[in-house]
Amino acid sequence: MATMAHAETRWDFDRLLIGGNWVEPTGGRTYEVPNPATDRSIGHAPEGTREDMQRAIAAARKAFDEGPWPRSSKHDRARVLNRIADALEARKEEWRALLIAEAGACWVSHDVQVEWPIRHLRNYADLVFRFPFEEMLPSTVTGSPMGAYVSNSMVHHAPVGVCGMIPTWNFPMFVIAQKIGPALATGNTMVIKPSPYGPLVNLWLAKLIEDVADLPPGVINWVTGQSPEISQELVSNAMVDKVSFTGSIVVGRQILAAAADRLRRVHLELGGKSAHILLDGDNLDMVAPALAAPSFFHSGQGCAMGTRILVPKSVADKAVEKMAAFVSNRDIVKIGDPADPSVLMGPVIREERRKAIEAYIESGVDQGARLVTGGRRPAQLSSGYFLEPTIFADVDNKLKIAQEEIFGPVVTVTAYGDLDEAARIANDSDYGLAAMITGSDQVKALELGKRLRTGTVWINQGGNMAHAPFGGFKLSGIGREGGLYGMHEYTEIQHLAWRS
Repeated sequence: MATMAHAETRWDFDRLLIGGNWVEPTGGRTYEVPNPATDRSIGHAPEGTREDMQRAIAAARKAFDEGPWPRSSKHDRARVLNRIADALEARKEEWRALLIAEAGACWVSHDVQVEWPIRHLRNYADLVFRFPFEEMLPSTVTGSPMGAYVSNSMVHHAPVGVCGMIPTWNFPMFVIAQKIGPALATGNTMVIKPSPYGPLVNLWLAKLIEDVADLPPGVINWVTGQSPEISQELVSNAMVDKVSFTGSIVVGRQILAAAADRLRRVHLELGGKSAHILLDGDNLDMVAPALAAPSFFHSGQGCAMGTRILVPKSVADKAVEKMAAFVSNRDIVKIGDPADPSVLMGPVIREERRKAIEAYIESGVDQGARLVTGGRRPAQLSSGYFLEPTIFADVDNKLKIAQEEIFGPVVTVTAYGDLDEAARIANDSDYGLAAMITGSDQVKALELGKRLRTGTVWINQGGNMAHAPFGGFKLSGIGREGGLYGMHEYTEIQHLAWRS
């Protein structure tokens, strides 16, 4: 379990949660997890194996096929979800410290990182009572040689079964709440395989749930580890009925291929290259920070961030100037230790990610985009995986930095002539997760939003994260998370008919 040293907090986990028991991984090995702001170890996690994953899947299968959870009442499911939410609320500061240390999550991101997971779980507890688990269909009168009879029928939304969950590391608790919340609400069992970059907060959550939720053994199982074999087993094992994955297109394709033989249910949230369209030059001083935000907010490590900025040609130079001035002001965009509440920008998650982002920056320069600001490692920070907020201007939408998901603190600015061109540029992408529109004419913004091939369009910072569906068009994925839409993803539709 987790241990805490006096000089510096450590989170050391030696065991996996399988079938309601904390068990040593096969081989008994662990691996170290670094703080991305310091490059120092903050704890270790169990190095699970394919055999461990097989045991976890078998436990989830038994819990679904033989246990009481799939047939539990709405009240039982709501009670479990609220107990988890209550425990998270009570231990919020401990959880916050772990997110800061493991994910490099600055305080400015904590509404999403800390508050929203609790809200989501409470929301799913409420939705349990609103979800249409059973729906009566209109009765029909049918004639036959034996005489007429009334045929009655209903639709039953049954749990999918055993769900393989593979959440990502950037907003770990937000993402996992959007998976376990609807899965528990609809009566499923599950095995969770966290990213190797974020095992500690997952195991911390596993211990919390085990302590407070009073779930039957095997309903939730956690297996951590660095080997791809663990995830391969989870997505290909015949006892798994559904896979929910948040991550890259490359891995998403592999999961889809592995699921094909049994035609298992798959949910994929695979990232984006979202456009943020500025409609006019009104209030540029107010708008510029929002346009530039993906260059510093959580170091650009967000799938739905508006990293392609589209601005009218008439105000392009002024918009770029104000964006660059904002992110270059170190009194405002302070870079450093995310444990400091005054710091607005922390590190990227690992050194290999920083090098990959730097390769994108180099390609932008080589392909003729204008590097306005950033692109370097902060000279004053000798340890950790930091990069400066980076803005490119005069970016042709065909360039690599405008087409590929960088997942780092880099935004591109492209000028457009009219709204037809803005829509064309925004839609000229293999991704279709989200888009943003900022402008004083709301009617024009709504009309433009309907033309964009994305799963979500946020207009003037508006949003509904509690009840709205979230997911993408095109290569951004398959399926939706959030609210009742997310709950439907964890059910199978069964038709029951009888004669009266």
